[in-house]
Amino acid sequence: MTQNKKHLAKILKRKRMQKQPPADLSVIESERVFKVELPQEGMRVDRFVLERTPWMSRTKAVHAFDEERVLKNGQPVAPGKKLRAGDEVKLILPPPHEDITEMGRIPYDIVYEDDGMFVVSKPPHLIVHPTGGYRYTTLLNALHLKFQGTDVFPRLVNRIDKETSGLILCGKTGKFTGKLGKALEDKEVIKDYLALVEGVVEQDHQFINLAIGKDEDAEVTMLRRIDPNGQHASTEVTVVERFKRFSLVRCRLHTGRTHQIRVHMKAIGHPLVGDHHYGLRDELLESDMGDPPPPPTKNESPYGFKEGDSEADVTERIRAADTAMRHEYEALGKGERVPRGNSDALILGRCALHSHYLKLTHPSTKQELELTAPLPWDMQAAVDRIRASQ
Repeated sequence: MTQNKKHLAKILKRKRMQKQPPADLSVIESERVFKVELPQEGMRVDRFVLERTPWMSRTKAVHAFDEERVLKNGQPVAPGKKLRAGDEVKLILPPPHEDITEMGRIPYDIVYEDDGMFVVSKPPHLIVHPTGGYRYTTLLNALHLKFQGTDVFPRLVNRIDKETSGLILCGKTGKFTGKLGKALEDKEVIKDYLALVEGVVEQDHQFINLAIGKDEDAEVTMLRRIDPNGQHASTEVTVVERFKRFSLVRCRLHTGRTHQIRVHMKAIGHPLVGDHHYGLRDELLESDMGDPPPPPTKNESPYGFKEGDSEADVTERIRAADTAMRHEYEALGKGERVPRGNSDALILGRCALHSHYLKLTHPSTKQELELTAPLPWDMQAAVDRIRASQ
């Protein structure tokens, strides 16, 4: 797809988002019904359904067609069937396998709010929107529940990874979300992250300008790597504090590529602490404070993927591992010791990345907004332990 076509597709997507109120994600759905409009004339049914259900994988879509849970004008339809304007497509949804009551217990803080927008600070170990095995227990579901019964349908303007904590920009209406999205696309929103990284970063201030592309050799499709033929990517890095074997840095994004900070910091020899995919270790442990420390340990997969796993097997294993990590995070927050073996214990159990700062011009008032979220307690505790071990 050419750049002009990509730009046009973004504009059309933004206009659709402004016109159509999203589904209420606080309501447990049994089906979704979509009307085919003229721009979708000739589109395959499977592509049409997948574009409107970003939380559903291709494998789950195949199962939905095999189980005749996708109907066109009331009749089961083959995935490759072409659509015509005016057709009605119905997706019958299976019952949820999640504990729906969790939706009302999801923690987050609203650090700014007005009539058109708000900014949320999320904790780590929380998916931001429905995807994969998470349909109802995400931040976006919880936000829909908060505004249930009002004319507000929260939309996320930017997203951060499950393990990343910190600030997320949200719109209350499609029109306002479109304005915020355009500001983000036009690089009018400043985003800073704090990261705890391996090793001592020597330069006080530097720009990392290295193109990023998909890692075609990786089993996980979302992973990225430095690729001269990839997309331009620029990260500004400033050292906040140096320790004997680690550094706390501030990373300002000048582009917004997938896993950009994680890939760029690895590229200069300072991967993030606790980064399962790009780092040296899965966790920061008490033994890592020793002098000399033991070699860092890292599993091939934190979720224990096995050859021959079905998608259901993988989904359940991911959910179980995520739940365990979240419970350990909560235990550490209560001051409890989380053991590792007979003589070791956990200090930090996630990728040490925090969305710390947002600066933007308010689309309506034209006032400059500056918002910050201090280091969450788990990263702050890790920094304090490292500093004390010097």
